[in-house]
Amino acid sequence: MGIREDAFLGKPISAFVIDAHTHLQSSSYNGWYQAIRRDDEVIALMDRLGIDCIITAPHSMIPGDMEFTNASMAESVAAYPGRIYGYIAVCPQRGMAEIKAAIAKYSKNPGVVGFKFLPGYHGPLACPEYGYALDFAAEAGCPVLCHTWCNSPDIDEVEQAAKTRPTLKLMMAHQGGGVSKETDAYTTLMKDYPNLYMEICGSLYNQYSMEDYVSLAGEDRVIFGTDQINLDPRFDLGQVIFSTLSDEVKKKILAENFLRLLDGSNLGRIAIR
Repeated sequence: MGIREDAFLGKPISAFVIDAHTHLQSSSYNGWYQAIRRDDEVIALMDRLGIDCIITAPHSMIPGDMEFTNASMAESVAAYPGRIYGYIAVCPQRGMAEIKAAIAKYSKNPGVVGFKFLPGYHGPLACPEYGYALDFAAEAGCPVLCHTWCNSPDIDEVEQAAKTRPTLKLMMAHQGGGVSKETDAYTTLMKDYPNLYMEICGSLYNQYSMEDYVSLAGEDRVIFGTDQINLDPRFDLGQVIFSTLSDEVKKKILAENFLRLLDGSNLGRIAIR
């Protein structure tokens, strides 16, 4: 029985699943509201859907509270080992000294696997504070998940980050910009820089299908994420599992591609259950 058939029968799917883009904690920022508020509720939904683990940067990152965000992330990681992993939130407005201290502290946590940036909300990707974190990630061999929406950050900044750091593993969120025009521009850039990857969350807004993303970006460079609890994870999960892609490709998107990003990393690793 295949992944699609499991889902049609209402079963958790028979593949390892890593949700690489999540935000724990409730939030009312800019009118956002989440019905699920507690970590145990998130875990229960994961169990119903067959999501084995998530990687999170909590919602308090949005207004720029880096210290609370990273501390909250570490608490969730400790409370649910093997189910919740973390990104180090980098908020450049906190200043270089605080960013260096946060990286020094949380990069030693075995449940922390990479970095999360919110350029656009917090400033340009080309700022020195992001540059320091990008340099650290490139040297450590860990992935960076970077928000992008409608060419914010500017695609030239994305190219510069990838071009000047060939060992960097940079995942641009929301299919490279949220709409087909931005996806086209980003996947064109991906052809020149093998260290760029596409994370899919928010795909409801894009005119492209999952088959289109794979055709444009390549089956080895598409990463599964849902933006839960901001967004209901069932939509983006359904985009993958109900697609016409083969189970082999679905497994790459759902976990294998992200696990490969952790090869050679000096930060934490994901335990396969």
